Amino acid sequence: MSVITRNSYGAIAVNKVVIERMIIEDMLGMDDVLVLSNKKGKPIKEKPTPIIDPDYYDAVEVSEKKGEIKVKIYVVVNQGCNISETADKVFEAVENDFAMLRLDKPRTISVKVRGMTGVMNDEILKRNIDIVRNNA
Repeated sequence: MSVITRNSYGAIAVNKVVIERMIIEDMLGMDDVLVLSNKKGKPIKEKPTPIIDPDYYDAVEVSEKKGEIKVKIYVVVNQGCNISETADKVFEAVENDFAMLRLDKPRTISVKVRGMTGVMNDEILKRNIDIVRNNA
């Protein structure tokens, strides 16, 4: 599947894996405030390899339906970080990725907080918080 934007000069088609990879790389850069997770809330630990682990693709979903792009990102927020500020950083990063590719902003961007890191140990406190930004 590819995301297509049309204008008077033609069409731009970008494979969704390219967009997912850009988003994953941005999220890995925010390791001070969040950790990518799967849909069930299990954190995906960063591995010291130069390539992106296929497990990371479980943390980001890019879908297109009727010309509208939807992005979902599953995360665990680090303890002591404000969830809404973290979500705003994620929204801005995703919108910047789309702008870099000259694509329209996604119709919806969802940050799905599936947990928070514990205070005393590495235990994950389960949460089920969805923060959504809708673009017209």
